[in-house]
Amino acid sequence: MTTAKVRSQYHHGDLESALISTARKLVKQDGAEHLSLRQVSHEIGVSPSAAYHYFPDRTALLSGLGFSLFEELADFQEKEISKIPGNSARAARERFRALGRTYFQWAKKEPHLFNLMFGDLCTLEKVDQKNHEDARAFNNLTKCLDELYEFDLISEKMRPYGELLAWSVVHGATSLIIGGHLEPENFETTLDAVELALGIKR
Repeated sequence: MTTAKVRSQYHHGDLESALISTARKLVKQDGAEHLSLRQVSHEIGVSPSAAYHYFPDRTALLSGLGFSLFEELADFQEKEISKIPGNSARAARERFRALGRTYFQWAKKEPHLFNLMFGDLCTLEKVDQKNHEDARAFNNLTKCLDELYEFDLISEKMRPYGELLAWSVVHGATSLIIGGHLEPENFETTLDAVELALGIKR
């Protein structure tokens, strides 16, 4: 996004979006450690005092960016899942698998953004008028698990553990790979392990 375009948006009252999109660009490049509200303001071409109206400090800006990234992840997941048509047991299994795979693919493509999302700036107690269950990315997981249950691919006994088990394992493997502690080719094996642990029928 060019500076001129961002300035134009600011004149139309969209400075908040401009700040978040510019922060995203900078965090994507260099990580969140050294980002400052002054730096983002300078990049856009506005004074820091104008930015403070929307984000009183660096923490607030990074938190706002972090929560917007969960929506971005959900958009990507939903786009990929929509490519798997059909109302069948096979399609349900493929969509569940694709959900885990897209989680990893997005994180691998955007490691700095992924690390921000799951840092201490985006914890549940900092969500304003939202809760974990309302998040679209989490809802995508619930929908896939419900679909597996509807096709009798996961037992009634295991269904209550689905979200916790699947998310914990997939996120853990993704974090280890992003951090260089696990080889990327192990991710598909991780998905196999999730299916086995949940007792998903083949």
